Amino acid sequence: MGKKIKYLLIGILAAAALTGCAQSKLSDKFDEETVKEEAMKSVELFNERDYQAIIDMGDDRLKENITAEQFAQASDPYLDKRGEFEKISKTVVLGTSDEETGMDYGGVVMIGDYEDGKIQFTIAFDEDMKLVQFLIK
Repeated sequence: MGKKIKYLLIGILAAAALTGCAQSKLSDKFDEETVKEEAMKSVELFNERDYQAIIDMGDDRLKENITAEQFAQASDPYLDKRGEFEKISKTVVLGTSDEETGMDYGGVVMIGDYEDGKIQFTIAFDEDMKLVQFLIK
């Protein structure tokens, strides 16, 4: 199972996302509320275990690098262990840019409270609001 979780955490990332690049405030190319709403939508899909719908929110690289089955193998243990979703207790909006490509990325770090613990989500979007990162921890 460890390799599959590692695949989820590494395999679906675009070259530049919220981890690994200098983080800063959200670029003017993004609307903060839209970023929050889309991130929350992906968390809701995660809680419903609708992994294909999360993948469908993604850019081409994300779609090419993970299947719904792989996503389920990496994610179901988190949901099984944490139980029912209760609420998002914290949301931090971040931005970053990739100096090589000039692309800006917007995203959030959210803390989800579940009946038996917490899950941290790090979710990022490209300038077209395509999902480029969905990390769980």
